[in-house]
Amino acid sequence: MNRMFTLCLILMAFGAVQAQEKDTTYWKKGGIASLGFTNSDQSRYWQAGGIASQSIVGRINVFGNYEKAKTSWQNDLTLGLGAVRQGKGDETRFIKNEDRIILNSKFGHRFSPKLLLSGLFSFRTQFIEGYAFAPNQPTVTPSDTVSNFLAPGYIEFGLGLDWQPAENISIYYSPVNSKVTIVTLDEYRPLYIPQDITTGPVRYEIGSKLNIKYRRELAKNINFQTAAGFFANYLQNFGNIDVNWETLTTAKVNNWLAINFATNLIYDDDVRFDIVDDNGVSTGVKGPRTQFQHVLSIGLTYTFLK
Repeated sequence: MNRMFTLCLILMAFGAVQAQEKDTTYWKKGGIASLGFTNSDQSRYWQAGGIASQSIVGRINVFGNYEKAKTSWQNDLTLGLGAVRQGKGDETRFIKNEDRIILNSKFGHRFSPKLLLSGLFSFRTQFIEGYAFAPNQPTVTPSDTVSNFLAPGYIEFGLGLDWQPAENISIYYSPVNSKVTIVTLDEYRPLYIPQDITTGPVRYEIGSKLNIKYRRELAKNINFQTAAGFFANYLQNFGNIDVNWETLTTAKVNNWLAINFATNLIYDDDVRFDIVDDNGVSTGVKGPRTQFQHVLSIGLTYTFLK
C-alpha cells in the first residue's frame, strides 16, 4: 500500500507539473513505455538439455520541459520493473532483474541563452525487495534480501549553474548540494549507511554535484539518452566520488515494436559488499565495488505525450 501511495504521489506531482500552465505552447513533452518478455521451454525428453525460463521487463520514461522568457523547468520520471524465473513449478519464484523509481526536477532562471541559475531535486529508490545471488551458485534462488522500497532511498537537492550549449545538452554544477540516504528497514542499514557515522535510518551529506545529461536522435527511429551524476562529500573522504551513470537506447522497428538497451553504472563508497575470490568464496572482507547492470529487451513500445 505504501508503495502504491508513493507511486501515485509521484505521478500526481508529475501531472501537476504539466497542468501548471494553461498555455501548453511553452511545454515540450514526451514519453516512451515499453514491455518486453521472453519464454523458453522444452519437452521432458529433449536431447540437447536446458531449463525453462520466463522473463518480463516493463519501463516508462516521461519528461515535461517548460520554457518561457527566462524561466526554465525540466522534469523527468523513470519507472522500471522486471522479473525472471528459471525452471517451473510452484516452488520456482520470479526474481526481479530490473527495479527503479527515479524522479528529477530542475528549475532555473536564464541569465543568457546558454547559462542558468538552477535548483535541482532528485529522488531514487526501488519498488520491491531484491535478493543477493551467490556468484558460485547463480541459479540457486537465494533467501537473503539486500534492498526494498525506501531501503535504500536517495534524495538530493542543491543550487548551482546549468550550462546548456545546445537544446539536448545540460551540464549542471552545484558547489553546495545535499544528499540524503534513507534506509527504513533496520537489517539493511549496515549495507548503505556507515555504522560509525550513524545507526539511524537517515544519513545527511553535503558536497559538490556535477550532472551531465544528453539526448539525441542517432538515426531515424533510433534515440539515445544518457545522464551521469557525480557527487563528492565535503565532510568525509572528499576524494571519493559517488557515480551514477545511466543510458537508454531505443530503436523502433515500427509503431508498436522496439528494441531497448539500458545500462546503469554505479559507484558509491558507502555501499559495502562481501568480497569474494575467483571461486566465488567469501574472503571475509567488505568493501565498495563498481556496480554495473544492462537490460536488453525486445517487445511492445508506445510513444505518447507528444
